[in-house]
Amino acid sequence: MDTGRHDSLADQLLELHTLQQARIAAEEEARLKAAEDARRRADAAAEQRRAAEQARLRAEEEARLADENARRAEAEQRMRETKEGELRVQLQEEAKARAAEQQRMLAHEKEMASITAVEKAKIRARRMVLGGAVFMVLASLGVYAFVVKPALERQAMAEEMAKQEQRRAAMDKQQAQAALLDAKEQTAAAQQDSQRLKDKLEKKELARQRAAAAAASNASNKPKARSEKKPGCAPDDPLCGISID
Repeated sequence: MDTGRHDSLADQLLELHTLQQARIAAEEEARLKAAEDARRRADAAAEQRRAAEQARLRAEEEARLADENARRAEAEQRMRETKEGELRVQLQEEAKARAAEQQRMLAHEKEMASITAVEKAKIRARRMVLGGAVFMVLASLGVYAFVVKPALERQAMAEEMAKQEQRRAAMDKQQAQAALLDAKEQTAAAQQDSQRLKDKLEKKELARQRAAAAAASNASNKPKARSEKKPGCAPDDPLCGISID
């Protein structure tokens, strides 16, 4: 009879110990799983922050390159305008020199013609003057058609190309600035998400600690099973009735 009671108490203690070990193992497994989940979420948030930072750096680099291209295009435009101005002045000087040479040749021919007979000289002089005037007109037209006009057309084309380049550079700069602003907004959103995740993890950890403390308090306050006492045992003798053989 005493041996059966002893075995029953031992089985109860063993079962209580087994349940406590199972509870501890379950809590440890839950804690490890929560820690692993938190680590994964932290890694994901860190990866998101790195991606946002890389996007911001790329946007800043694109904005810098666009600004450099715009400055380079502006400098090239000023250089082209300077060279075209010099070419225009040179063409004008050459045209003036050719016109002066034609005038000198005409004056020389007129002087040579004056030596001959008066009538013949007059006729020849009129013909030469008329021919010289026609030649000067044709020469002026030829200089304008084959020299000045193509140069002006090239200048207009170069100016139009420079304006288009400036417009493209300005558009690239605006796009780069928009990308930089978007990258900054993504970085701020990632930081806010990271802070919210941190607050959530802290709340979960506090709740878990409170639940563990409550479980431990309940386990310590649970009343023990009362065992039967043999007749003649003292009320405060916990070993009374338990065989120790």
